[in-house]
Amino acid sequence: MISNATALICLSRINKLSLLKKVYSVVVIPSAVKIEVLVKGKEGYTIINNAIKNGWIRIADPKNNINLGLGAGENQAINLARERKDSILLDDAFAIKAAKALEIPVARTTTFIFTALKKKLITKAEALNCLNLLIETGYYISPMDYAALISELK
Repeated sequence: MISNATALICLSRINKLSLLKKVYSVVVIPSAVKIEVLVKGKEGYTIINNAIKNGWIRIADPKNNINLGLGAGENQAINLARERKDSILLDDAFAIKAAKALEIPVARTTTFIFTALKKKLITKAEALNCLNLLIETGYYISPMDYAALISELK
């Protein structure tokens, strides 16, 4: 699984970054994402840095970084996923459209929570708590999407 910065930051904010390791074993991020998430004093710095030091978050860059008109992290992450024929964790709407146009399987942070639930790594109550904590810490979910996610938990 390739990841952009948003999922790493959001999951570290709600103390659920370790779920990524349980679901995927290894997560790969490009150096531009590493630069975005590893800012001393920034939320999640210590947790993400430890995951990199422990080797389950790995750094790799695309060989051919085609400019997709996105931020550096999203651009590199999408190009890396394309080259590796891998899935990607993305939350930005424009980045998701670009990835889908390149036929890259995309998962949002919320999708990841449901993947952890399906793998029985968390309960429905924990999944609901994760969704609510994501929102409380600044993750945007439209009311319509939130309602759909809640109905999936019933």
